[in-house]
Amino acid sequence: MAKKSLPPLSAAEQALMDILWKRSLASVLDLLELVNEGRAEPVTRNTLQTQLTRLEAKGWISRDDSSRSHVYTPAVPEQRGRSSVLSELKQRFFGGSNLALVRCLVESEEITEEELVELRKLVRSGAVRKGGES
Repeated sequence: MAKKSLPPLSAAEQALMDILWKRSLASVLDLLELVNEGRAEPVTRNTLQTQLTRLEAKGWISRDDSSRSHVYTPAVPEQRGRSSVLSELKQRFFGGSNLALVRCLVESEEITEEELVELRKLVRSGAVRKGGES
């Protein structure tokens, strides 16, 4: 049974997910501090709260209201989230083709020789599922 695909993320939502995946849980104040690290123009609390509300509505995060300060946790494991984002990218830009996506990576010259070696190892070890181009 295929897993239900997740709604896409904006860049700001992706940044929040990255923080939550690293920390496992965080309050609004924690997230505000982490999001604003090194930013010339800080994100406001209202903007952050809107992003969190959207992430919760999309099913990416959960909110615990049991304490005075809301605590947010990822509702989606990191691997599943990244796979969902990659699947959407593959559909939108590569017609659903794994081969076209990998070919683009390899031909872009942005992939290192070390990464190519690792890819070859994955293919040889059978870690990559067999079954066509899809």
